[in-house]
Amino acid sequence: MQEDSCQFSGVPEGTIHSTISLLQSALIRLDAPLEDDVVEHIGILVQQAMSMQNRSFHTPEHIFDLVEDDEPHFSLAAVFHDLVYYQVDNGFHSEIEELLRPYLDITADKISIKNEINPSNRAFWGTAAVFGFSPGQVLSPFAGLNEFLSALFMNTLLEGKVKDTDLLIATAAIEMTIPFRGPDKDGRTPAQLLELRIRKTSEQFGLGLGDEEIINTVKAAVTLSNRDIRNFAEVETARFLDNTWKLLPETNPELFFRGLYTIGSYAAALRKMEGFLSFLKPENIFQQYAGYPDEKTYKELLSRTKTNLIMASRYLGIKMLSAAILQALAELTGGDVPISFFMGDIMPGKEWCRLTYYLPESENRRENETEDRNSLYSLLKYGRAKSTDFDLQNSPLSAFIYCSMDDENEKKYVDASRSYLNKELTPDAYLQLIPAYIVEKIAHAASVIAFTRRTKLEKISESFKISH
Repeated sequence: MQEDSCQFSGVPEGTIHSTISLLQSALIRLDAPLEDDVVEHIGILVQQAMSMQNRSFHTPEHIFDLVEDDEPHFSLAAVFHDLVYYQVDNGFHSEIEELLRPYLDITADKISIKNEINPSNRAFWGTAAVFGFSPGQVLSPFAGLNEFLSALFMNTLLEGKVKDTDLLIATAAIEMTIPFRGPDKDGRTPAQLLELRIRKTSEQFGLGLGDEEIINTVKAAVTLSNRDIRNFAEVETARFLDNTWKLLPETNPELFFRGLYTIGSYAAALRKMEGFLSFLKPENIFQQYAGYPDEKTYKELLSRTKTNLIMASRYLGIKMLSAAILQALAELTGGDVPISFFMGDIMPGKEWCRLTYYLPESENRRENETEDRNSLYSLLKYGRAKSTDFDLQNSPLSAFIYCSMDDENEKKYVDASRSYLNKELTPDAYLQLIPAYIVEKIAHAASVIAFTRRTKLEKISESFKISH
């Protein structure tokens, strides 16, 4: 029997189709339509580049987190803004490298802009002017390397096809997505500095932008930038932590190998993320420019971000403490191993195959507990908003540890864990700083799962049982 012919006449909802459609619509609205096969090729290239093996957050789906209204400059910037992610992708997609390589000197330890760039190359000089970069400059992955090269690729690809002023607006928006920047030594914010560079760029290239157009360009850039990191201001910390957990494998690729990454690599990943979040300041995350966003909205963003950073730092601290205890036990009984060897594999319906099955029940929360403590307990006991491939959604081991200690000493134990993971304490010295009850129970539970180390782990458990 012949199948019915497809009656669908719109755009399929797949990510690759949506990306191509978004780009095509933006170009048409900017009065710069390209041939269908050209738009298709660019859309597929974006899909391929943002689907590299080590990506888990900066994926093609992230493009649509930035596009909320029918604004073509936003769409153009969203499509290209995370195209390059050099340190995570371990290089460039081949086609991107072919286009960008003539501009770059690449060695084992740094990427810098070539000293000699053709003075007539408008794509390069226009991008460099908006970013404030210059030939010979070393590009830092923490200060614009990826954003600059993503914008440079966009401008090299579309120069002569899209009007210079439209490319300038999209480039400014990509520049503002360089994250976590505070004022310079003169107190000028990233948005204010961008305004100055746009003025110079307009003059340099004869674009003739007036004050209102420049201000609106910076406002648009701030809008896109704030959308890019709006997860920091989530109403629920559990949702904020979702993206934190998506970022962990990007900066720690070994975590992609579920069950095979070691206790040490997991502990190190948590230590880095905990240190990073503890360092961030809310006012360096969200930008404000020329009264936008308004003061009330801006203060709400900062307030929610501060709450999330504090709670997430504590959450990561307890998770880091859990991993550090496991790492110390592993070091004392034979060395680092895949985390599943100590924790057991995640197998639905076979809870007895997990270390946490052999821990005492976590004590019930008391009615007089503070709201913060109850919130942190809920995050550990019941989990983040979504699961990930490399880690449990909830944290029963961390919940047990949290319930077995008091708030007064929480910071002391977390600080000790950080010192141990920084190689400032031996495993023995570290475990002596942790409540004996916690070490005893975890060592005993681990002895059931890590059966080849049972004798050594039971000996540790008994020694801490005697000490309390």
